[in-house]
Amino acid sequence: MHVNRIAILCAAFPLACAGCNAAGNPAVSSATQPKTADNISWVTYTDSAEGAFSMEVPVGWQVDGGMYRFGYFDVRWMMDIRSLDGKLIIRIGDPNVPPYVLPGPHSGPAGRPAIKPQMYQMMVDNYREAKPYAETYAKHRFANVCSFLTPRDTEWTPAMPPAWQNEAGARATEASIAYDCATSDGPRIVNVYARNTLHGNDGLWQVDPIISIIATPDGVHLAQAMTQRMINSWQVTPQWKQYQQQMTKMGLAQIRTQFTQFLQQMQVYHQQRQAAMNQQVAHYESQQHAQAQQASGWGEILTGLTDVVDPNTGTKFQVFSGPKANYYTNGLGVTVNSNLNPGSGFHQVTVTGP
Repeated sequence: MHVNRIAILCAAFPLACAGCNAAGNPAVSSATQPKTADNISWVTYTDSAEGAFSMEVPVGWQVDGGMYRFGYFDVRWMMDIRSLDGKLIIRIGDPNVPPYVLPGPHSGPAGRPAIKPQMYQMMVDNYREAKPYAETYAKHRFANVCSFLTPRDTEWTPAMPPAWQNEAGARATEASIAYDCATSDGPRIVNVYARNTLHGNDGLWQVDPIISIIATPDGVHLAQAMTQRMINSWQVTPQWKQYQQQMTKMGLAQIRTQFTQFLQQMQVYHQQRQAAMNQQVAHYESQQHAQAQQASGWGEILTGLTDVVDPNTGTKFQVFSGPKANYYTNGLGVTVNSNLNPGSGFHQVTVTGP
């Protein structure tokens, strides 16, 4: 169920469908950080892993990012830039943040991975609103940088481009939070923006996008302006859309193949189980028949009866058991137990039972 949903999302929301490797570092032009985004020289960066998207990045900054593929349907992207002095860092997207699926009979309890090799790597978790999620993310993301985080007010909320809009019927919340951060290199301000979307009634939810900034107090507005310019310049490549459609078809074909194999295995299992049950029933019935035959023989011995057949007529009947070796009948209902023929009119019958 969730696999089909992810396939639809990959086709409809390229932002949610990112995937695989890293970029390079543009040539350094200046170590001096300009005061406004307009004074920065920009260059178009194209994802080198799958050619999935392009985005403007500042010339002379350290750049890392691209598409990260975790399966046919699970693809994520990230763009990370930082000034050469390390005083301003922007990250848009984060491949470490997985898609989520709500707990249920098919997905299992919250906290467990929901992984299907070559398909997706999700986590089972209850839906969380954007603000508490952003708070948890900020504490985790900057735990090794900030000795403490003190909440502060912020009015910054990045505008989402049309390509990043949610589908109709999806439930989404967004939040932008800020902290004062104490580092060994002086004070910093942290911004985190998150948009959490629950897609329809199938239980899939995503944090898309997740954006984080850490900058000196005098550089935070520059970082925010640069983030907005990068977002505005983001474009998915048409060739990658076609490529992802092919990946989706391949994934669905593999699911169908695996399901067909599963049905065949279940059919073989059912046949083997039915044959074993039939064998058990036949063995039981054979035992019951043997026990009945034995009980019948014992009953005849205990009551002193012997089974005989008249060779002249083929008639089968029983006679009282006697001490002599043979049984004779005269055809008129008289039977004699004797070692010798008792006389005229009698002939010997054949013993068939005890």
